[in-house]
Amino acid sequence: MIQGAGTLSFEKALMDGVQEMVFIVRVERGEFFYEFLNQSAMQKTELNESAIGKTFFDTQSFDLADLVYSQYKKALETGRQIVYEDSYFDPEGNFRYSKTRLTPMLDDEGNCTHIFSIVQDITNEVEAKQESMEAWKSLEESRSYYHSLFEQNADAILTLDLNGNIRGANPVVQSHSGMALGELSGRRVLDFVVPEDRRKTLKNFRKAKKGIYTNFRITISPNKSSRLGVLVKFIPIKIREVTTGFYLIIKDMRELDQMVELYMESEKNFRVIAENAYDLIILINHRKEYLFISPSLETIFGFTPEEYKGKEPFHNVHPEDLNDLYSTLSTSIKSGEICKMRLRVGHKKGDWIWSELHGTPVYDDNDCYSHMVMIVRDVSLQKDYETKLEFFAYHDPLTGMPNRRYFQESLEMALVDYHSKGKGFAVLLLDIDKFKGINDKWGHETGDAVIREFGKRLQAGICKGDLAARLGGDEFIILLPDAEVPESAATVVERIRQGMMQPWEFGNTVLEVATSIGMTMPKPESTLSSILKEADKAMYEEKNCKKHQFDDDRL
Repeated sequence: MIQGAGTLSFEKALMDGVQEMVFIVRVERGEFFYEFLNQSAMQKTELNESAIGKTFFDTQSFDLADLVYSQYKKALETGRQIVYEDSYFDPEGNFRYSKTRLTPMLDDEGNCTHIFSIVQDITNEVEAKQESMEAWKSLEESRSYYHSLFEQNADAILTLDLNGNIRGANPVVQSHSGMALGELSGRRVLDFVVPEDRRKTLKNFRKAKKGIYTNFRITISPNKSSRLGVLVKFIPIKIREVTTGFYLIIKDMRELDQMVELYMESEKNFRVIAENAYDLIILINHRKEYLFISPSLETIFGFTPEEYKGKEPFHNVHPEDLNDLYSTLSTSIKSGEICKMRLRVGHKKGDWIWSELHGTPVYDDNDCYSHMVMIVRDVSLQKDYETKLEFFAYHDPLTGMPNRRYFQESLEMALVDYHSKGKGFAVLLLDIDKFKGINDKWGHETGDAVIREFGKRLQAGICKGDLAARLGGDEFIILLPDAEVPESAATVVERIRQGMMQPWEFGNTVLEVATSIGMTMPKPESTLSSILKEADKAMYEEKNCKKHQFDDDRL
């Protein structure tokens, strides 16, 4: 209990049911001493009852103690309640966000004798806000994609309400029909379908309402003097999983119909080609002779169909993908099922283009294999996008270095090797001394430049096979997988320190930047969490040593 503060009532704060962290700190001659910590505070931090009677600097890392001290000092000097937000690692090694409320407690003479602190965990709220921001960003990107897809699509697109009335149209529709959007809006889409195809259109519209979406052929009459054969499909417009209308995609089939008349041998070939108008279409028989190659070959891969027919089949498929291609096609022919695979296809100029192949085997009336219809699509942009997504999932956007997720997976593998093979390693945890002061004095732009330069110097100080990562803020971490003795890690530490001693110049600004480094090596009982905590402890021990040395120098 608090000595000499009998008039203060803290019973509610001491109840076992209090989930927030509660601290009561005694104020004595301008200094602060822990006088009480509730169970929640001891469970969620590394403090325990031994902290009673001690100062912040006696019980915590220098940087954390300095931050807490400054907030309590503000509450003492102003005599007012102070609220601030902070972040920390809990005893399990998890990164948490908190909101602290400091309330000065005054005696009868108006002097502050204690400061009452309640610390609320707001990790869920902060992460929800971050997720909300990401969702908003994703929504904005989706809107941009939608606008590009709708306005610039080569196919005609109508938007319909649930009764089949036209609500919108892209420029292609307006160009083909010769009608402005105002003239189209409100009219039934059936008004533009020839009478003999209206029943089919209505039937498929009703199926779409039930969640069945299919391509089907109809003839439309954009105006009284023209008829146009098209392939159409209803696609739902959903808002929060509720269908509010439909897109009607209308694909002009005149060119494909001409191709069908010239080259197609069966209804199956027609169906595949009709639905893939802008991809490369190849028909090849059981003797590996080309029956048909669409002109889009030249657009995608640079060869004319005539050039291609004169070469060996699949001559421009990457050698590493050939065996998989033959195996996939062979399996498809035997099973009769459509096959799909990704492979690299060579452009005439020598570049490799990531492509997606869909193969449909076709059989004659006697169920004997006749030929294969192959649709080949350029997916290089999609492949690049997937590669970039994977990179950003494992790398820090500011420095381009591996991030916390990348490092933790690497450390887990190193731990597996240590426990199974006895292969040692070392972990170095680093941060930038007094980085908050750099941000406050020079601004976040300079702070970001310091972070980037710090990362570059770290990477320059390690060897091939070592891993340097940014955990967040000004904290970095290094895995030395080949450092089985402390002396090996010490060599890297010294090299890093020498690198940090070089001048730090940013335009006309010259800074003094130093780092604190904590080193640890695994033990038989080590876990991912314990290694990170030991490295953190070692780093803050070095910070405290620096502080005491600075104090001694001043004396």
